[in-house]
Amino acid sequence: MGSRLRNIKKTAKLGGKGKLTDVLIKKLTTYYGLAIQRNSESKDMMRKEIMATYYHSISTDEKPQHQFCPTGVDTWCAYNIAQSKNMPYTHKDPLHPDVQTSILPIYEDLSRDDLLERCVGGFTQNANESFNSTIWRLAPKHLHCGSKIIEIAAYLVAGIFNDGYSFILKVMNDLELQIGKECQFFANDYDAHRVQRQNRRSLSSSKEARTARKGKKTAEMDDYLEIEDPTNFVVHCLDDYLEIEGLLYGPGIAE
Repeated sequence: MGSRLRNIKKTAKLGGKGKLTDVLIKKLTTYYGLAIQRNSESKDMMRKEIMATYYHSISTDEKPQHQFCPTGVDTWCAYNIAQSKNMPYTHKDPLHPDVQTSILPIYEDLSRDDLLERCVGGFTQNANESFNSTIWRLAPKHLHCGSKIIEIAAYLVAGIFNDGYSFILKVMNDLELQIGKECQFFANDYDAHRVQRQNRRSLSSSKEARTARKGKKTAEMDDYLEIEDPTNFVVHCLDDYLEIEGLLYGPGIAE
């Protein structure tokens, strides 16, 4: 979802205040992910809630469109909560009309049966994504690397992913490189630090703080792009990198 929204923002020129900002892209992407996670037992329920997030975002006081939103007092839809309690409700500003028109086809495309069927069961991709990110650290995906480099990186990462940095020591030993105690201390210390870091990141408080930091940085980037000259070198570098990211992480890219 994120890469598709970034692409349409660029091609349809939807950037700027009140339109498809990076903060809004992050929010819509999060809503899309939650719609899938919360309804992992049924692709029909996934589709319904995905479209609910779209219509919820374009609703106004004159034209509320919450027909797909969950009902009841425990729903995430504030409008339906107010309705269940017979309380008044005032809608926030809806998405810009140009944004509404441009992103609706994306929502419809990303709620296809063949795509949602892969998500039934709620199986996580975290392990795969963690493995992939480790490969990209050795062979960055936005830089050209030959097949041999990628193959070597994949072999090394498979060992590190399963056995920790002690695997690197085994490789060094096979290459007949001398290994001292400091190397062993480093490998043990790095692996212990990695476990501690992951345990800390798994805490809900850490996740919330990390999400808040990302949101703040994204908002600052939106302000920067509005104020600075769009021909600025940094902006061009960012756009080029996002374009590469989009190609590599577009929905259905594995087909």
